[in-house]
Amino acid sequence: MTTKKSHNFGIYLYVLLTIVGCVLACSNIIPNDYLKLVVVMGALLFGLFGIMKGLSTSNETAEKQV
Repeated sequence: MTTKKSHNFGIYLYVLLTIVGCVLACSNIIPNDYLKLVVVMGALLFGLFGIMKGLSTSNETAEKQV
């Protein structure tokens, strides 16, 4: 079982990854539009999946402890 601090750190990491994906989408760091699309969509999908996974496990552990 993970502690609450390490669980929150994982969620913050996924939120940071999602923000980085949004920054890459709005910047000109990657000049090729198709490469930018692949990188940004990968970062956003992975970040949102991690956030949803992290938030769903916190509800399950709270129900198991009761």
